[in-house]
Amino acid sequence: MNTPAAGALARLRQARTAWLHQALEVFSAHRFVEAVWVEGSLGRGDADAFSDVDLVLAIGGSAPPSVFGDPIAGLGLPGRVLYTRDKPKNAPADGAYRAACVELVALPVLADLYLWPAATATMSATARLLFQRGDPPPRSDLSFLPLISQYPSGDTRDSDPYQPQTVLMLVQLAAKHLARGDHEREAAIRRQLRDPAHAGDAAALRRLLAARVDSMTGSSLEAAVTAVHRLIEIAEHQAAVAPETANSRSGLATTTAGTPPTGPGTTS
Repeated sequence: MNTPAAGALARLRQARTAWLHQALEVFSAHRFVEAVWVEGSLGRGDADAFSDVDLVLAIGGSAPPSVFGDPIAGLGLPGRVLYTRDKPKNAPADGAYRAACVELVALPVLADLYLWPAATATMSATARLLFQRGDPPPRSDLSFLPLISQYPSGDTRDSDPYQPQTVLMLVQLAAKHLARGDHEREAAIRRQLRDPAHAGDAAALRRLLAARVDSMTGSSLEAAVTAVHRLIEIAEHQAAVAPETANSRSGLATTTAGTPPTGPGTTS
């Protein structure tokens, strides 16, 4: 069905693919980046417009410490970053983790960055390799979360559940599941938010943003709040018309050093 929401989601898919190409070009310019791959739905090839970006970078020994201290700034993540979120326990051993929300075509896209020392970096069974400087990293027969749990960082710090950035992220995830009609996962996210509303209640998500983000941060996260409101609106429309899922391939092919991809194309 050709609706304004469907058009916005088509543009978002295109913008996400373009952003991934740009990010890959930036990452591969760092000599200490030995490989880059995507995990999750983009790795499996069943991503839709609402899918997050799970990026793993194999980092060589020449990387400056500042890259691990702040992966977003250290790598030069492209695009407008609306907010970032720390969760140290997500990092692989001797590596780093940071989540960033990037604005693409006026909508928020979550990107998880995992910096993994090349000596132990391993792709999951469903990972899609995007760049390699030398030999490809080894591949496990495990999916990503069981795999990375075998390389714990030893840092047990979690994200702050009361941090406005955490609320923004959870509202985004709830909106994603609302759009997909996945009421079970949406309800699980709402429980994390301590939201008593039933799954499918987009108005309750808007009230959460007003009560827990706008009232706490003033204008410091105004752009992020605006983008998430747009996402909720699109998710609400998408859920109302019960659209086809329109799974979209990542459009990224494996490359070797110095040759980031120049255009979209299926790789599986």
